[in-house]
Amino acid sequence: MNPPNVHLPSSNLRELGGYQTTDGKTIKKGLLYRCGHMSELTPEQVGIYQEQKLQTIIDLRRDDEVADRPTPQFGNETNMHLSVSDPDNAFAEAAARAHEPDAARIILGEAVRYYTEIITHNIHRYAPVMDHIFNPENLPVLFHCTAGKDRTGFVAAAILKFLDVPDDVVIEDYLLTNELLQERANERVFIWRERLAAERGISENEVDPESLVALRTLMLTHKDMIQATFTAVAETFGTWHDLRREALDVSDDKLETFKSHVLI
Repeated sequence: MNPPNVHLPSSNLRELGGYQTTDGKTIKKGLLYRCGHMSELTPEQVGIYQEQKLQTIIDLRRDDEVADRPTPQFGNETNMHLSVSDPDNAFAEAAARAHEPDAARIILGEAVRYYTEIITHNIHRYAPVMDHIFNPENLPVLFHCTAGKDRTGFVAAAILKFLDVPDDVVIEDYLLTNELLQERANERVFIWRERLAAERGISENEVDPESLVALRTLMLTHKDMIQATFTAVAETFGTWHDLRREALDVSDDKLETFKSHVLI
């Protein structure tokens, strides 16, 4: 049985509503949503998105990702493309190393570096995203990337931290991706093994298991990844609220106005 904040597991569609803050308040349902790409939805799944009555969709992907997997229109919502990514696909580059010895450890290390550099090098890319999310006129808002786990995972974690949701709950929400996308990851690993065996002229049983573990690392989440972001925030800014004020230009007044709309 899926958690109550999950609306469509196959798309990693869920909301932040229902989580409690450290001061005893609760995030309202039906206002803050996150997911992966939406280019392969069935009519029934489209209906699930339409039921959320979205006002705004924020697409965090690169231009080539948007072109390959465009976002459908569900109603009268505004669709904003606010890429937070470098032109290079860091995860595709990491996947190319899946054949190397000790690939899983190498790729996890690359992912940890990626999550660290969100704070140390790329945080400015997220300022326009937060500006729109923290504007109550844009609610209900959905933000997404391709898998709904890395770029989307950081945005969700940041929102929850700015609303003073406890760290353990933030991390639990981040890791929920693994439960929802496990079946898809298994399918992708199976396809990868078939393709790799064909390319190398070997049987599927001869494919290095380390390569498959490495690929699974790329497709799912790991506590070390989001923990790297927490560490980078502490070392670079001190607190999440210092990050909010200094790097994302979300003032205390803007946050309080947002809270008045999303917390009960």
